[in-house]
Amino acid sequence: MDASVIIIAKNQKSCLEQTIPILKKQSLPCEIIVVDSGSTDGSIEFCIKQQVTLIKFSREKFNYSVAFNLGARRALGKYLIRLSGDVIPQGKDFVQGLIKPFSDPKVGGTFGKYVISGKEGFGYPDYWPKRRFPKKETRYSTKPFFFMGAGFAGIRIGTNLMEFAGGCCAIRKSIWDMRPYNESLIAAEDAEYAWFLHLIGYDIVFTPKAEALHEHKINRLKTIKQYSGMNIWSFIFEFSIWSYWFKRLLGVDPYREMVYKGHL
Repeated sequence: MDASVIIIAKNQKSCLEQTIPILKKQSLPCEIIVVDSGSTDGSIEFCIKQQVTLIKFSREKFNYSVAFNLGARRALGKYLIRLSGDVIPQGKDFVQGLIKPFSDPKVGGTFGKYVISGKEGFGYPDYWPKRRFPKKETRYSTKPFFFMGAGFAGIRIGTNLMEFAGGCCAIRKSIWDMRPYNESLIAAEDAEYAWFLHLIGYDIVFTPKAEALHEHKINRLKTIKQYSGMNIWSFIFEFSIWSYWFKRLLGVDPYREMVYKGHL
């Protein structure tokens, strides 16, 4: 199995009823894993009938990284595709579109394109608007440098280091085996993993060939408050990156053995 699709969901049966049949008809067959964090809307019963791998995840405070890692540990595929429960893949070549760039061994991650239905009151997620999706396939590559990615309140050292739409993305299982998603984070785990991939010498590719319906109800006030940079998840996120660089100042690099060596 080349690809394992890990869906992180709770009470999103209406979306799963669309997503799972689409995944079952992909041109590139894939393993389907649903990590459910306590649904009460019939999602669990639906997944059982669909004969997909179901992982029941119960935790007082939900954590996306923990949920994804639970699915990844059960996955059999060479590539791990992460889907949020409210993301619905479009077309039979969705999986193929996400996986194809991995033919280049220096590509460590890929992400697809969000599309919206045009339904009144809904639009692109405010944290990932349409402008963040290029018009054509784009490769994000950088040479690692000291304090790369460190920042505070939206000001960051380096550019294009965290372009990685976590609701519809893929990584190599071999890299995840070395370093799973950071479970200390309560948000922005996708951005932190993008930073990590660049740090160890891998590139990330955006591919418009993998489209997925992903829209949120528009709430500007909530978005401004949540993404102002002055909140608990932001502090935890920034601390995780700064702490890595402080270790480097002390001569300790926990990722040294993970660096991509194929270009040497």
